[in-house]
Amino acid sequence: MLQKKLTQSNLTLGFTLVELLVVMAIIGLLSTIVYVSFGDARAQSRDKIRMTALKELQLAVEQYRAQTGRYPSKGCSETTIWVGPGPHPAAWGNDNHCAEYIAGLVPDYINALPTDPREEMVDDKGFIYATNADRSAYKILVHRTVEAIQITSFNDEFSRCPSAVGSCAGGVGGNANVYGVYSTGAEDW
Repeated sequence: MLQKKLTQSNLTLGFTLVELLVVMAIIGLLSTIVYVSFGDARAQSRDKIRMTALKELQLAVEQYRAQTGRYPSKGCSETTIWVGPGPHPAAWGNDNHCAEYIAGLVPDYINALPTDPREEMVDDKGFIYATNADRSAYKILVHRTVEAIQITSFNDEFSRCPSAVGSCAGGVGGNANVYGVYSTGAEDW
C-alpha cells in the first residue's frame, strides 16, 4: 500500500505532454506578437532617423548658402537632375550616384552626408539632391524608403510639396513614400 501512494504522488507532481505543448504554443504566440511590434518600432525609428538627417542636411545647406551666397552644387555630375548615394534609374543619367552627392558640405558644414539607415542599394531609393542652374533653390528628398510614418498632408513639414501642382500632382505631399525639404523656388519640383 505504501508503494502505491508513492507512485500516485509522483504522478501528480509532473505535467502532461498536452499541458507542456499548450504552454509552448502560448509562449510562441506571445513571442510572435512581441517580435512584430518590435519590427514596427524599428521601422518607425528608421523613419525618424531619415527625418532627422533631412533636417541636418537642410541646416548644413542653409549655412553653406549664408556663407557663400548660393546653395551647394550637386556632387558627382552636374548633368543629372537628381544625385544621391545609391543607384538611380538610367533615365536620370549614368553618373547619378556617389558618396558626395552634395558638393562642399563635408566636413565644414556636416560631418558626413547621410545614407539610408537600411543601406539597400536599390534603384531609385535613398537620399537625393537637386538644385537649379544658378543654385538659388534646392530640394533634398528621402525617396521611396519611408517605412512606417507616411506623409498624409501637403501641410506636413516633410511633405515633398506644399500643394498638388507640378510634380506633386501624383498624391498627398507628392508621394506618401517620400520625405522632402526644400528652399523657396523649389516647392513644385
